[in-house]
Formats: sequence, C-alpha cells, structure tokens
Amino acid sequence: MKPEQISRRGLLMAGGAALTARPGAAQRKPHGVRFGVRTPLPKVSLRERAMLVGRLGYDGIELGPEWLNQPVEAIEEQIVGAGVAVSAIVGSIQLLDTDPQTRAEGVELDRRRLRMAKDLGADCVIEVPVFGANKFQDISPLMTAREVEEKLLIAGLKQLTGDVERTGITLLLEPCNHKETHFMNRQSQAAETIEAVGAPGFRTLSDFYHMQLEERDIGETLGRYGKYTAYVHLADGAGRTEPGSLPFDYRPGFRALKKWGYAGWLTVESGATDNPENALSRALTYLKRQWSEA
Repeated sequence: MKPEQISRRGLLMAGGAALTARPGAAQRKPHGVRFGVRTPLPKVSLRERAMLVGRLGYDGIELGPEWLNQPVEAIEEQIVGAGVAVSAIVGSIQLLDTDPQTRAEGVELDRRRLRMAKDLGADCVIEVPVFGANKFQDISPLMTAREVEEKLLIAGLKQLTGDVERTGITLLLEPCNHKETHFMNRQSQAAETIEAVGAPGFRTLSDFYHMQLEERDIGETLGRYGKYTAYVHLADGAGRTEPGSLPFDYRPGFRALKKWGYAGWLTVESGATDNPENALSRALTYLKRQWSEA
C-alpha cells in the first residue's frame, strides 16, 4: 500500500508501531532545538509539502489556517510517513476585533485550536493579537484606545488559561512589525502581556524578521526577554528571504537564547531567492551551522 493510501483506521489496526508514525508521537519534545518550515513551500498538497520538508531533513512543519478546517484525522493522514512533526498551528487572530461576538468566537476557536494542537502532537498555537490600525474609540479620560485593547487582550487570554493548562499546549504571542500591526511590535510588549495574564503556558514567538525591523539589537533584546521565547521564526533582512541568502548573522540572537536554555523550534518563515526546495536546503545547512557556532 502506498503511504498516501494509509488511513487512520489502518494506522489503528496496525498497532503501536504504526502509531509512532503519527505526527509528534515519537518526536515530541526531544532534547535540543528542532528545525521546521512554515514557508517557502511550493503550491502543492499538504502531503507533498510534508514529504518535501522531511526529505530535506527538517523536523517539522507549521500549519497555517488554510489547513485547519479539516478534521485532525485528515491532517494526520496527509502527514503520516513524511517523518515530520507538526510544530505549531495558527490561532484565531480575532482577540482584538471590535465586535464582542467576534472576539468571543475567537476565544472559542482558540480553544478548539489548542485541542487540535494536542491531538496533532504540536507544541504551540500562535496568536497575533491584531493586524492593521487601532479601530477602537478613545474614551479618555477613562481609557485611551490603546488601553482598551490591552485590557481586552488580557481578558481574552485569561479566558484561555484553563484550556492551556488542560491541553499542555503553549499559547504564543507574536509581535509583528509596525507595517503589519500598530499594537504589539516588540518583545517587551509581549512579555508585559504574559506577565499581566499571570498563568503558565503563555509565551512569546520571537520572529527574527520582525525583530530586525523593530528591535535595536536582537541579541540584547533576547538577552533580556528570551526567557519568554518558546518558538522562533527566521528570515533574512527586510526582504524576508531564506536564512543564509544575505547572509544574516543569527548567532548573537541564538547565543542569547542558548543562555536561557532554549530548546524549541527554529522555523523558517521566508520567501525564496530561487525555488523553495533549493532555498530551504541551503537555509537548513546555514541555520545548523549558525546554531552550532552561537
């Protein structure tokens, strides 16, 4: 039987040996960092993407919302046999919508995504609080529009503390650059929110592309706030090309993470200077060398 024809029923009937092939079953939380891919990948099926990622020597694949309306079983069937884990999946990205019903739906979707991540053997769910400009009204002197957002985000995250604890999945806050969002641009802002939530399981996604644009010194920033980092995205320069294409020196940031004992994912999220397969192959070689030299 071809790998793509293996069903979840077949896996269950095959017993324990086959079950270890499920994403994350035998690979979850080993010692040391793992290398993953979000982009660049060719516009092909999830199965073909997972097979490519595994063939290139990566450990995992990150799943965006375009794949997450499927049942867990359907995702598992597309990844089984590829030799890769699901590193993380994306959350609702609705926690700071101006509509209360939409925010409530965002919390519920995050609850489902936390359960999905657990079922898939993933480590994390990624949340960007909001993209774009502030759409809330300034109600000074009671609160500025920014303060409204801060209070709403903390309230929404606190609703998820029980779900994070029950699933054991880390909920990540990702600061993005000011061209993408007005709200959370720096690692310090994510750290302040995490402290305000005051519950375990909430951490930061440290994206080197966004940090290149927003932080004065990535190594210094991670030296201060790297204890909150549980996941990393990587890309070179303002063009956001694959790691090693400039080349960009990741070692100062990696060195700071090592001092905090970082053992999470180093995930490529970039464009490609030629084609995805060649770009990702070069990137993995470059990142492994940069990590070992840090």
